[in-house]
Amino acid sequence: MRTYSVYLVTGKREYRGHTPGSEFEAVLDPGPEQRAIDRGDIRLVRRVEPDLEPGSFVLPDGWLPQPNEGGKTK
Repeated sequence: MRTYSVYLVTGKREYRGHTPGSEFEAVLDPGPEQRAIDRGDIRLVRRVEPDLEPGSFVLPDGWLPQPNEGGKTK
C-alpha cells in the first residue's frame, strides 16, 4: 500500500506546482522523495494513515434500496 505524506516546500522554487512555504499531501516514490529532501526542496512533515471514524461517513443518495410501505426494501 502506498502511503500519503504531508510535505513542506522548503526550497526557493516551486516543487511540482506547490509554492515555497506551502504544505501539500502526496504519494512520492521513495527515490524521488529522498532526492528532493536531500536537495532541500521539501521536508517531510508527517506520514498520513487513512482511517474512518465511526459515523463520519455517509453513502451517496440512491445507493441504498428504499423501503416500500410495508417496511421492506424493493
